[in-house]
Amino acid sequence: MKKGRTALLASALVLSMTACGSTGGASAGSGKGDDSIYTVTMVLKGTQQPDEERIEGKINEILEKELNARLDLVVLPWASANQQMQLMLAGDEKIDVFYNDGTTAVRYMNSGQILDMNELVDKYGKNLKEIYGEDVLKSNTVDGFLYGVPNQIERGSIPAIYMRKDLVEKYNIDPSAIKEPKDLEAVFETVKAGEPDMTMLFSANEDAPVTRLFAGDNLSDSNYLGVIMDQENSTTIENFYATDWYKETTAMLHDWYEKGYISKDAGTDTENWRTVCKAGNLFSIFFSYHPGTPVEFESSTGYEFEIVKFRDYPIKNCQTYNNVTFSIAQNSENPEKTMEVLDYLYGSPELMNLLIWGEKGTDYVMEDEENGIINFPEGITAETVGYSLNLGWELPNQFIAHKWTGSDPQLWEKMEEFNDSAKESTAVGFFFNNSGYDNQIAALSNVVKQYSISLNSGSADPEVYLPQFLEALEQAGIDELIAAKQEQFDQWLAAKE
Repeated sequence: MKKGRTALLASALVLSMTACGSTGGASAGSGKGDDSIYTVTMVLKGTQQPDEERIEGKINEILEKELNARLDLVVLPWASANQQMQLMLAGDEKIDVFYNDGTTAVRYMNSGQILDMNELVDKYGKNLKEIYGEDVLKSNTVDGFLYGVPNQIERGSIPAIYMRKDLVEKYNIDPSAIKEPKDLEAVFETVKAGEPDMTMLFSANEDAPVTRLFAGDNLSDSNYLGVIMDQENSTTIENFYATDWYKETTAMLHDWYEKGYISKDAGTDTENWRTVCKAGNLFSIFFSYHPGTPVEFESSTGYEFEIVKFRDYPIKNCQTYNNVTFSIAQNSENPEKTMEVLDYLYGSPELMNLLIWGEKGTDYVMEDEENGIINFPEGITAETVGYSLNLGWELPNQFIAHKWTGSDPQLWEKMEEFNDSAKESTAVGFFFNNSGYDNQIAALSNVVKQYSISLNSGSADPEVYLPQFLEALEQAGIDELIAAKQEQFDQWLAAKE
């Protein structure tokens, strides 16, 4: 069933952008044969696991007993997930709840493809209310419409460089000498001389260093069409691509690209950085830091990392609660049961562990029962395990799940402390309602897609392409859109006083 559905969606992407049909067939989570039990279809982004249906079976043993429901996981590949999701929402492919971000959710809201979750949360959101409280839940609301509920993850970010520790030690790199990104020039030069075939800095298509390094508030806009550069102090929305910071950063990256520190395929490559690193072909990546990333990176790549942070504290911004959310599809056949199952996931350690890590004794074993630390069973690795989705941040509540070997026993407590220590952007809680700007945003998004991938990745020369980019943005109406965002933001600020 799973493979058939994936093939169907892939065919639809190739042949047309029309609606795709359900494939049918029975599986452990299909719900076939018992119409009284509703099967909730949950769509995630990631890598489908070989033994996914085995884990669904274990999950459904619990859900059938507790809620008279089942769960059907659909894991879409990162590279095509957004397109496939659009097909599912527009067509007759079964979908109930899905991983989402705020910008996309508002677009789905305005197109009538997702439900207002206010009444559903009020009735079935016991665990959600206990975790977040009413104020946080309302932060994902636009004009009274609750478009999604947040995941339990880190609340804040610190830009950082992650470097393979074995190579840092091999080439006697002094991490304390790295104060800002440009200081990496000498590091890359040294390591590249000894590892000529290795990529020094990961950069690929839409996962580019520029967005990883950006320390401002993008106002939950994945296209960065109006940002706050100094998010702690400023209330002025600027054209991100016209800032000195953007020009200087893209120039630095292009210089590194020309020197061979960044892959020549950076502008077109869609491969996940973990895959490149696991193969031994990557030295470093820019990535946000939080207390759980060191161990998560080691468990997913097989390498330890030396981490240098470019700020001493995290900052909460517009994306803090709305960048990772779950929304319920308008065409859900049973929104009430869907909400009931979703809320149950937020409060069930057993189901969270099954979703993230798989089955105890088969996919993992307890290394430290008291502190909830797990590891692979003897003879099992990341390459051979049947199920290890390892995407706790994408799932409802990783703070009630096990922790991977090497983790601090107090990881979740420290994550809460990390969240509490975060300073706030001036725009926390603000969300731009893009209703009425669809055509303008579409035009601007096309311009961004045309230029930003190559510039952000370092593969294009900003001296040549940035002026063209800025002119195209101006013609597409960037100034008018920023003015509209500023107006809504000013109104929002005034209402807070």
